[in-house]
Amino acid sequence: MIVNRLRIFILTAFLLASFSSILFAQSAKQLHLGASPASGYLNSGEEIWYTVRVDQNGIMDVETGGTTDTYIEVYDDRRNILVEDDDSGEDLNARVSLFVAAGKSYLIKLRAYSDESGSFSIWAVNTPIPASTELRFENVYPATNLAVGASHWYSVSARERGFVVVETFGNEIDSYLEAYNAQYQLLIEDDDGGEDTNARIKMIVEPNQTVHFRVRGYNTTQTGRYSIRASFDPFPVDSERNNEQARASALRLRQDTPVFFHQAEESRWYSFKITQPDTWFVAKTKGDLDTLLFIYDGQNNLIGEDDDSGDNFNAMVFRVLDVGTYFIEVRSFSEAGRSTIHIDSR
Repeated sequence: MIVNRLRIFILTAFLLASFSSILFAQSAKQLHLGASPASGYLNSGEEIWYTVRVDQNGIMDVETGGTTDTYIEVYDDRRNILVEDDDSGEDLNARVSLFVAAGKSYLIKLRAYSDESGSFSIWAVNTPIPASTELRFENVYPATNLAVGASHWYSVSARERGFVVVETFGNEIDSYLEAYNAQYQLLIEDDDGGEDTNARIKMIVEPNQTVHFRVRGYNTTQTGRYSIRASFDPFPVDSERNNEQARASALRLRQDTPVFFHQAEESRWYSFKITQPDTWFVAKTKGDLDTLLFIYDGQNNLIGEDDDSGDNFNAMVFRVLDVGTYFIEVRSFSEAGRSTIHIDSR
């Protein structure tokens, strides 16, 4: 009986909370695109709803200002959540970016994070999507000035499946990079994945897939010049996918060999021979992918392993080996990508 009453209480509380949210959404305040920020005070546990009407296709940015830790959720007109965010704005403010369609209305729910309260401001801007400048692989494009609140759009397209890397360069601006598919749905974004405060995105593309990249400042006050570059590494054909020990590829000493991972936690196998007894041997990975290394002897006994002894989450193993054939398993820790394996002896 007590359990049933508890279930009824929880269900009633959930229905009341849902009904309350629906009522607030129905009485949402109008937030005008491009207008001066709206402001107010958020009480602990309070939700404030806004509605935005869009007249043209574009990328809508919704952002808060102030010292309150805010949280934003954006819904379509059927109450399906599209995007949400906590701290992507300046300091503890929220910031979301999404593709919006002409003639549609969107609901924005604003609340304070956890049990905080305080004053806030909120605004929304819809930026029409301009024609993208096509990036040709391996070209570094001249420094371009990014004005306050502006965005620049680029696109890449590859003829075959592989890895695309797009990155910014320069020291005048903290750049932010976003990748969108052909329908302008956000795929991935990055702030400081490049050198210093530059942005860098690495992703897999399919044959003839077009990806659009948006460059903006980390916040709306950023301005300065930046350069941009795109590079491409094709996947090896399936016959070259040495993802099991029986298909191990032979390694050569003092030679960098590219390693491609099609998915997270995938393995690549390699073999090498030691021709002198008591040989000092080192194997290490290079690149920006988090990798693991495992070394096996000819009887498949694990004789060495490592995770992060190398630079930048790379793996490295030192061993004294006798004459024989050995195997190396290189494994991706958590994502697809490209790495390099290098072996040496003395």
